[in-house]
Amino acid sequence: MTDYKQIYLDYMDANGIKYIDHDQYHVEVRYSGDHLKSIPVHVFFDKKGADNVRLVCWKIYKCPENLLGAACGICNVLNKNFRWVKFYVDEDYDFVGEMDALIDPVFVGNECSKMVRKMVNIIDEAHPKIDALIWSV
Repeated sequence: MTDYKQIYLDYMDANGIKYIDHDQYHVEVRYSGDHLKSIPVHVFFDKKGADNVRLVCWKIYKCPENLLGAACGICNVLNKNFRWVKFYVDEDYDFVGEMDALIDPVFVGNECSKMVRKMVNIIDEAHPKIDALIWSV
């Protein structure tokens, strides 16, 4: 069975990318953007060794509880404009970004790194849009 996570860790080590190794299937990579000081992307590898990976960034923006209905509309706007990342509001009223992908064992490190960077860029670009839409309601 291919250890996709270990291949990704080896790639990050070889390229000087800092990360937090949470457990056997979960690693966190943090970047900063123009709008957000910290954008932590959690990369989850399939526990059965399959070739799929899930990237999640939670706590992008805290939704005021009284604006939860408006937040659903905002997520629709974000999902229309940013096709690679799906947005939703979780049970803690946090905006969450999520991405799923199938990965090729030969290119795990490069593919995962590209997906993390794409997610970081989208979330950083979406943050001021969320802020503007929340406070325009």
